[in-house]
Amino acid sequence: MIAVQKPRMLPTLTGVRGFAALAVLFYHIRGGMAGYLPGPVIDGFAHGYLAVDLFFVLSGFVLWWNYGPAFVAEGTRAAPRFLVRRIARIFPLHLAILAAMALFALALLASGRDPGPHYGFAALPAHALLVQNWGFTADLRWNDPAWSISTEWAAYLLLAATGGWAARLPAGRWSFPLFALLLAAALGGWFAATGRAGIGDDIAATGLVRCLAEFFIGVALCQWWAAQRARADGSRAINATAAIFALLAALILFAGLPQPAAIPLAMAAVVIAALQASLAPRPLLSGRLAQWLGDLSYAVYLSHFFLWILFKLVLVDDPAMVAPAKVAAFVALTLAVSHLLHRWLEVPARRIVQRGGDALLSRLAAGQQAQTRQG
Repeated sequence: MIAVQKPRMLPTLTGVRGFAALAVLFYHIRGGMAGYLPGPVIDGFAHGYLAVDLFFVLSGFVLWWNYGPAFVAEGTRAAPRFLVRRIARIFPLHLAILAAMALFALALLASGRDPGPHYGFAALPAHALLVQNWGFTADLRWNDPAWSISTEWAAYLLLAATGGWAARLPAGRWSFPLFALLLAAALGGWFAATGRAGIGDDIAATGLVRCLAEFFIGVALCQWWAAQRARADGSRAINATAAIFALLAALILFAGLPQPAAIPLAMAAVVIAALQASLAPRPLLSGRLAQWLGDLSYAVYLSHFFLWILFKLVLVDDPAMVAPAKVAAFVALTLAVSHLLHRWLEVPARRIVQRGGDALLSRLAAGQQAQTRQG
């Protein structure tokens, strides 16, 4: 295995990820605050689902930033180690939350109450394997936010299979902008052709395509951004691309063109701005609080939906009228639980799975070498 240099940290991306997770949280609980907050504020929270699109672009960028050098050096031979680390990253916490929800549904059954179709046990294996949003389910069930983890798992597998090809994406000055524009236009055209107006429509049917397009925009952005940073005048192309993407996204929305074509461009512009901010002497969102939120983002994202169900069941009389104090208590509870999940489950489980996976890969490699010598 070829050793590759560890890339430098980009702290602003971590901070952005934390606030994006909170945007999804407020999107899911906004219905409970409608009786207390002005309509424009609720409307703002109603757009929190778009943070998932930011996650997709961020994920593509960050994964290539961390694993791209290995794919460049080894091609698809880097795929097994990459997949071990992705399994270690996403599955332990996902399975823990899903198991807790299954126990909750079983408790409802034991008490004589019907948990409803949302907790359909026939769909549980697909959710456990994170393949539910690959066309195996017609709607969102169990832990709703996990649909995006399902599509990202598909993106990881596709990246592993095409690592050698992805390493050869052109990094010319205008290669990424053209690539992103083509993918965004194709995504918008596909949504329009299938009669869907918004990028969040019919997630069970559209989420996979939405994720793959934005994920690989992030992969291409990483290669292009690194190449432009190495140029003496690269910053001008980077800043110009961010401005053009933001302007095009605004024009698409203003002109009433397919909204899904605008979202990838807008999110790519946000990621570029965050990247540039990361290189400042004092990077934006590099403080302890923002970095802590970023570290907790996966736990917040996966746990808040189920915690909100439990919170309303125990402490809320009217789900449409949740007092601000209770909303604040729920946010604090989610952050506290997410901190514990991150520290005592997510991180230790990741290390255990990585060690086990690396040991297995080493044994397989040793076995192959032994067979080669014998042959």
